[in-house]
Amino acid sequence: MKKLFLAAAFFVACLASAAPQKVIFDTDIGNDVDDVLALAMLYDYEASGRAQVLAVLLNNRHPASIAFTSVMNNYYGFGKFPVGVSADGISSKDGRYAVIVSDMKKPDGSFAYPRSFDAQNRPVDAVKLARKVLSESEDGSVVYISVGFSTNVVNLLSSQADEYSKLDGIALVAKKVKYFSVMAGQFATYPDIPRLRNMMPEYNIRFDPPAARAFFGKSPVPIVFSGFEIGEIVRFPKEAVLEKLSAENPLAVAYKKYAVSRKTGELYDTCAFDLTSVLYVFSPELFEISEAGNVVVDEKNISVFTPSKGGLHKYLILPKDGAKKISEELAARVATLKPQAEK
Repeated sequence: MKKLFLAAAFFVACLASAAPQKVIFDTDIGNDVDDVLALAMLYDYEASGRAQVLAVLLNNRHPASIAFTSVMNNYYGFGKFPVGVSADGISSKDGRYAVIVSDMKKPDGSFAYPRSFDAQNRPVDAVKLARKVLSESEDGSVVYISVGFSTNVVNLLSSQADEYSKLDGIALVAKKVKYFSVMAGQFATYPDIPRLRNMMPEYNIRFDPPAARAFFGKSPVPIVFSGFEIGEIVRFPKEAVLEKLSAENPLAVAYKKYAVSRKTGELYDTCAFDLTSVLYVFSPELFEISEAGNVVVDEKNISVFTPSKGGLHKYLILPKDGAKKISEELAARVATLKPQAEK
C-alpha cells in the first residue's frame, strides 16, 4: 500500500512539474464569438502553467479583428503574446462585435480598451511569425491549434527557407509540430438534431476549400479534427459570462453583442466549436477519438473520412452523456481567471 501511495504521489508530482504545452493559436476571430472564448481558455491555461502560447495568428484580416485581439490580450494581461496576421486572408468580416468593442470610447474620447495593434500599427506577417517561433522551439514540441480558415497553415506549408530556418515549410512543420488540433469538417449525423441531419459543408472549409484541401493533403504530421457536430451539440453556457465576468470585460461585451437572438433579444448558449479544439489539447480524456484515416474535401466541399491504418487523421467523438461535462469544463476555463485590468 505504501508503494502504491508513493507511486501515486510521484505521478501527481510529475504532472505538476510538467513543462507547459507550447501552442500556436490560429483564428478567424471576429466572425464568431467562439474564437474569443477559445482565446480566453488559453489565457487560463497560460496563467496556470499548462500552456505556453508562442503566437496568435489571425486569418481574418479585418482591422477590427486585429484591434479586438489586441484589446483582449492587453485586458487579460497577455499583451506579450506575439500576434501575426495573414496578408491574404480570405475573410475580412467584422462580425457582430469586433468593431463595436474595439471602437468603444471613454467620455474624454480615448479608447475604452488599450491596444497594441490596430489598422495603423499592424502585426507582423503570420507566416513569418510562425516560422520564427517554430524554428526556436524544440523538435516535436508544438501543438498548432487552427480554429479558422486554413489560409495561414497552407501558406506556412508552402513557405521557403528564410532567415529563421533553412527548412521549407513542410520540413519545418514535420520537425517542430507534434500535431494539429483543428476545428473543421463534419464527421457524423444526428437525425434528431436539425442542423446535423445531413452531412454539410462546414464553415471553415467552405469559405476556403482550396486551402483546406491543400492543408489536409500536405500536412506531414497528424491532424485531430473537432467536427461541426461536436460544437453543435456541446454548448457554452451563457451563465458563465453573465454571472462570472464583469460587465466591462470585453469578452462579456462581445458575447452580449453576438449571442443575442434577433427575434427575442435574449442571450443564448453559444455553440462550442472552436473551444473543443483547445480543450482536446489539454483534456483529451474528455473525448473519444476515431481510428486513423484520411480526410479529403469532396467536390461539394464536404469532409470525407476514410479509415486507413497509415492515415494521419483522426476526429473527435462525443462520449455518451459527455456534453454536459465538457460544457462545464469549458465554462470553468473561461470564467475562472481574473483579468489583469480588473486586479
